[in-house]
Amino acid sequence: MKYTYAYKTPDGTRHEASIEASSRDAAFAALRAQGIRPIKVVAADGSKANGAPVGVRRQVVAVSILLAVVAAVGATAAFLRIVRPPAELDAFQTDQTRRYPIGDAAIIEKGILTGWSDVFEYEGDRFLASFAVPGVKAGQRNTTVEEIESALGRTIEPTPDDGLEARQIKAMVEGMKAEARAYVAAGGSVVEYGKRLTERQDAEIAAYERTKADLERAKENMNGNALINYWESQNDKLRNLGIRPLTLESLE
Repeated sequence: MKYTYAYKTPDGTRHEASIEASSRDAAFAALRAQGIRPIKVVAADGSKANGAPVGVRRQVVAVSILLAVVAAVGATAAFLRIVRPPAELDAFQTDQTRRYPIGDAAIIEKGILTGWSDVFEYEGDRFLASFAVPGVKAGQRNTTVEEIESALGRTIEPTPDDGLEARQIKAMVEGMKAEARAYVAAGGSVVEYGKRLTERQDAEIAAYERTKADLERAKENMNGNALINYWESQNDKLRNLGIRPLTLESLE
């Protein structure tokens, strides 16, 4: 069976690779024999059959739980600068709903700040893209109603040259167009839909800030497994909204 593992080089750079082994324990043993101390080993199908050795799990419990949470919501390199296997590009489905993207943190941050101007040619699409990532403040844009209406009349398809981040944001924007068309067909207007986007984004940001404040208080009063379990349960709430999870290191 193929197992994917993550590890750090001496300079602190995080990498991801794969290894063939009969079991997860065997994968751990083979990597240790090579002088590699993995911080994550999972089967290629995403399972965690037969568990890590207890000693290893105790040493990396916070990191391994974080990796499991991040993998579940597809927000890996936004917080963990790992190398993506090429197969991940083919595995991405273009019907994804709004959520924090998988990909390179720098590319995602730039896209959020610019409305993904290097992905979309037209302002109407950029306007929608600025609201596509849940819980992230949209930048100020001077978009006309006509430009948004024009965006609703066209479909933006991914191209062979698109990276993972571009493919995701295009899928999310197309999903928002379908939502906007249904809103208008039901009697709403483009202007009202724009207000709805702002209200939704503000509510998501408020949820993120409340969760962060709760976890900061918990970090002051809890420790060990109790803190890890509470942190994971609070991140579940963010996951359900498609919002990026919080790392323990990001808390004060």
